Amino acid sequence: MKLMILDGNSVINRAFYGVRPLTTRDGLYTNAIYGFLNILEKERSEEKPDALCVAFDLHAPTFRHLRYDGYKATRHPMPEELAMQMPVMKQVLAAMNIPIYACEGWEADDVLGTVGRLCEEAGWDCAILTGDRDSLQLVDEHVSVRLVRTQGGQTRTERYTPDVFRAEYGLEPKRLIDLKALMGDSSDNIPGVAGIGPKTATSLLLEYGTLDGIYEHLPEIKESVRKKLEKDREQAYLSYDLATIRKNAPVDFVPERNLVREVDNDALYALFHRLEFTR
Repeated sequence: MKLMILDGNSVINRAFYGVRPLTTRDGLYTNAIYGFLNILEKERSEEKPDALCVAFDLHAPTFRHLRYDGYKATRHPMPEELAMQMPVMKQVLAAMNIPIYACEGWEADDVLGTVGRLCEEAGWDCAILTGDRDSLQLVDEHVSVRLVRTQGGQTRTERYTPDVFRAEYGLEPKRLIDLKALMGDSSDNIPGVAGIGPKTATSLLLEYGTLDGIYEHLPEIKESVRKKLEKDREQAYLSYDLATIRKNAPVDFVPERNLVREVDNDALYALFHRLEFTR
């Protein structure tokens, strides 16, 4: 059995920027909803899951924000043209009988990690659909990630398994956390170690395995790099914590509850009529 879970905020954000602006006659923007549904149906037809659900972020600080004031502090606020589509998107998903999961104080990433773990424990496979590379750390023999990319108005996905990840990064998927701890992540404003970029971070991990392994072998590392690591040791471990997707979010999830269901045709027709979707 297989469950597919969508990273709702990530997918709708990709759809918003990947589809030209569309509006109804009364001024409601619909391009993100239209793009989201196209992505969903395309991926569902390819993945053919037995169960389906969506995870969303909530508009509230998470434990990461409480740990580090700068977390995601450089991000621009959601455009109003996208914000107005979010509640309607959730109404559409409700009419399609697709369950939605969110957890106050936790990010959608943590819901994805928790759902992946619970699927694996139940003997299910889990396919995560997202545009966020952070989720690649969750890839294992039972959890795959379908990474959504939008370029030149075209949206495509790439399926990451452990082998695909190793071929691209040269590391095990869970080592993505150590990589971010060293080089940081500008999109989430995770600091990392100042002066350590992807190339140096990767070579250190290939040599010493983990962040702990690197710090255990500091005397062996060349002086210019060693000084940076020594100076920002605390920052590196903070970054490791911020980058780690949790798998213990308090979400009430059982795979069987998300089996693909019949849509509410009347409710969905009314919504599509309001959104002026004619096909």
